[in-house]
Amino acid sequence: MGCIPSTRYISSIGGCPVALVSGEKVLMGEPVGVSANQSYELYQKLEPQVREAGLQPAYAVEQDMYLRMYGIRPEVATDPSSLAKMQQMGYAYYFELTVGSLAEGMAYASNTADEIRQMKQYNSTQDREETKATVRFKLYSTQTRKLVYTLSATTEMTGISLPNKDQEDGYRGRTTINASTVSMAVDKALKKGAKRLLENCNCCQDSP
Repeated sequence: MGCIPSTRYISSIGGCPVALVSGEKVLMGEPVGVSANQSYELYQKLEPQVREAGLQPAYAVEQDMYLRMYGIRPEVATDPSSLAKMQQMGYAYYFELTVGSLAEGMAYASNTADEIRQMKQYNSTQDREETKATVRFKLYSTQTRKLVYTLSATTEMTGISLPNKDQEDGYRGRTTINASTVSMAVDKALKKGAKRLLENCNCCQDSP
């Protein structure tokens, strides 16, 4: 694959205070931090995952006309008044997504044995070896009109480092290859973050 992925999470202390109910409708906002086309692609990847968990997702961009009929605009979607109107439309929750902390790791680098010796001597490392992306989820309840849970998933994809033929004074040269892309890191953070959020919110219980 040419890279080693890892994902870490930051969530609200105490976990998710709500239990999502099977069949509930959730409105998913347009992901912030990427282009409109990329936002729609992310929704298309997230939608089946949310639906398979037992919820009924809808994309705010596709519902724009109906939202505006209720006086809901994207820039004020999370204020108490807008959340109350979403509840009138039948939505139990609103998902807000933000994409950030994007870093493109190097694709290929080769260091001589002397360069490796100098880096170790000065405790320095090769820059930009990791491709990184963070996806932050915010879950709003339309019943309480409040933010009830946040979760950030950061995926880092580290290049694979292998010794090369260069050798000097007991040091071996190194070739590092990172075949990952920011898009790959975003996709993985989105998928794993959504999975963790749904698990933390006990997705999805049957209604009593």
